[in-house]
Amino acid sequence: MNSEQLAEVERLCGVLYQGTNPSGLKSAQEQLLQLQSNADFIPQCKFILDNTQLSYAQILASSSLEVLMTQFWNNFSNEQKLEIRNYILNYMAMRAQQCEEFVINSLCKLVCRITKLGWFDGQEHREIISEVNNFLEGSVDHHFVGLKLLRSLVDEMNLPNTNRSLTIHRKTAVSFRDHALFNTFQISINTL
Repeated sequence: MNSEQLAEVERLCGVLYQGTNPSGLKSAQEQLLQLQSNADFIPQCKFILDNTQLSYAQILASSSLEVLMTQFWNNFSNEQKLEIRNYILNYMAMRAQQCEEFVINSLCKLVCRITKLGWFDGQEHREIISEVNNFLEGSVDHHFVGLKLLRSLVDEMNLPNTNRSLTIHRKTAVSFRDHALFNTFQISINTL
């Protein structure tokens, strides 16, 4: 992706989120949803996040990454999954003060989805609480992001995923409860 393509994505996002013409909305939606059709679009989503200031483009990239990671989970190595999760955590750390709240919420959901899906793939995914502690040691904006991450993590662990069986969901939720929920609760109370 280059700057011209980014400008087109930003224009389409403006049409999609602010437009009133039904045919223009449908056309913009169809074009933008192509970002969610193939795991090969992950670099484009990262490019959008890195280079746009438009909140609508950021939310598009974040939600597209969430769909791509969920649908194509088995296509990625554990290192790639961790790299994307860490990329999003770093992105939130660097832009906690600049991003709109709905963008931060979407990014938190993405991180928590990756954590949930990877819970049994490696110990690194289960160390999300220590990652959140880094946010809680920062500015007030970083505190809010950290608390949103904790809230999103608890929410995500309680929601069954359509791509996984109920048995796997329960196993993950119980493991989270046993290994991280109490610590999450303690951190939240101490932070407040």
